[in-house]
Amino acid sequence: MTRSLISTASLLALASALAAQNPQTLPQTSGSSISGALNSARYEFGRGLTFSSQDGGNSMTVGGQLQVGYSWTEFNFDGASVGSDFSFDSSFSADARLRVGGHVMDNKYSYFVQMNPSGGGQGTGNLIDAWVGMNVSDGIHLRLGQQKMRSGLSADTSANDTDFETISRSSATNEFANLRTTGALLTGNGMDGRFNWHFGIANGGTAANGASQILFGAAPASQANDDTDMAVTMGASFGSHAGTSEDWSEGDLARSGESQWIAGATITDDRLQGGGDLRTLNFFGGFKSGDGIAAQVEHWTREGEGASNQNDGYGAYAQVSYTMAKSGSMQPGFVARYSTVDFDGGADGNEFTLGVNAYYAAHNLKWQLEYASGTTGNFPVAGADDIDSSALRVLCTVVF
Repeated sequence: MTRSLISTASLLALASALAAQNPQTLPQTSGSSISGALNSARYEFGRGLTFSSQDGGNSMTVGGQLQVGYSWTEFNFDGASVGSDFSFDSSFSADARLRVGGHVMDNKYSYFVQMNPSGGGQGTGNLIDAWVGMNVSDGIHLRLGQQKMRSGLSADTSANDTDFETISRSSATNEFANLRTTGALLTGNGMDGRFNWHFGIANGGTAANGASQILFGAAPASQANDDTDMAVTMGASFGSHAGTSEDWSEGDLARSGESQWIAGATITDDRLQGGGDLRTLNFFGGFKSGDGIAAQVEHWTREGEGASNQNDGYGAYAQVSYTMAKSGSMQPGFVARYSTVDFDGGADGNEFTLGVNAYYAAHNLKWQLEYASGTTGNFPVAGADDIDSSALRVLCTVVF
């Protein structure tokens, strides 16, 4: 099994590297109905195969990604009554996604569907994203369906969830903002796209309550708003360049020589199915120097009112990285991140992550290696003090 996964990852990396160096327009058959309806069919590595109409008013792009990885984790319970002093876990993983997206009717309407054939959708089987969009007026766009609802820079980044410098997201992101949901998202912009705002209504969760990959038992049982009857989210961002938190890509891989930054805030109110309300505030900022240095920070706070289990708390992280210039076919990068979560009357935790990355075609083809170390305090188990943990992960990503 191990050899098979490694061989598969190697073949994918080689094939994708060749494809990255050879984007090409596909030949068309003269006189066929397809060539009559389409102006061109072009493949671009990392984006996919794009078909467009002769007037450019309609398009469809088909693409996807493959990821193969390995993870090893150790927990030191230090005498806690959980069965043993140490717990180990190791596993190989293989993940695939297929995507279809585009626009129709002179770009007035857009659509996007993303699936995981292995069943990795978020609570909906194979389905990850499925939405349709409409340009309501100049600078205003409405999107309906299952999608990312704005809840934080690290949660919103990239539709394919690959434009990250670390393999795992921070514990704060995992605890407070991670899940997609079904609803309506209205967005608008001004100042040539530098100022952006959003307003959304959803039925479902906008926070993950996902068990942290390194902090043991830090999340209260009902901390997340993933049992939400209705959620309303609103916020705004402002930056040096056009784009939203969904357009942000971690790391200064481009090394363009021009600095770039973004800052914003989001507020989410949730009506829980079991009664009560939760309010979550998120503040974020990101920076790229233009010569390889990048940094970003986020902070969440959550307060409950009338909920049976309010679990008020906060979470935050700070991340800094340096990406070197490309040498030959590979661009090396280094990243460090500190994250913390703290729940009133519950557990708290801190984690530190170090990563080394090898980029062959930016985030579209890369190998990643990371080490994470964490401590969970105030663990509610008899005999427990601080619970220490560590993890080692490796991941290969190919976006095609």
